[in-house]
Amino acid sequence: MNIFLFGATGGTGKEIMIKLLEHNCPVFVLARNPDAISIRHHHLTIIKGGVYDTETYEEQLSTCDVVISALGTGTSRRPTEIYSKGGQQIIAVMQKTGVKRLVTLTAGAFDPTDPATRSRIIKYIVQPLFKNIYADMQKWERILESSKDIDWTIIRPSRLTNGKERGSYRTLQDHCPKGGSKISRRDLADFIIKHAVAPKYIHQKVAVAY
Repeated sequence: MNIFLFGATGGTGKEIMIKLLEHNCPVFVLARNPDAISIRHHHLTIIKGGVYDTETYEEQLSTCDVVISALGTGTSRRPTEIYSKGGQQIIAVMQKTGVKRLVTLTAGAFDPTDPATRSRIIKYIVQPLFKNIYADMQKWERILESSKDIDWTIIRPSRLTNGKERGSYRTLQDHCPKGGSKISRRDLADFIIKHAVAPKYIHQKVAVAY
């Protein structure tokens, strides 16, 4: 099973890449600066380019069974279109090459129908701080909802940490599991890889937390 991974230079993307290589999956990753990826592995192919430069990765993506997007803004909270417009580029290449399966990340803190977002900390601190990022994540989710020819799954993690892998966590469709407030990147990567090819969550949004 070949995997194409976007966002491998970020904290979450790196953990996904490591986990995939532990499972001996052939992995193609895209990086504007390949030197930013220090890992070398016989199953790892690093492609120089950016998500908007589709000609740099179209050929390699066409050989893959699954696309995983861990694209993000890093520590920046400035207005962004990396999720929506970056995601549209990914979808366009998938449609052109016939690749169907997409797993992508947004967040669990912006859905107003989720009871977990009604806490004072989320409502008055987290949401205002990350409003630009959350706005683009919402655009990306709406784009996917209208993309019926892509077998997408949206994963909405709670607050990400760099903690150790526990091997156990909770999931719930759409909303954060009750009382859940965080998840380590390593456990998130575990969930993503376990369900990358599974049909269970196709065209669904899944929240993940301890």
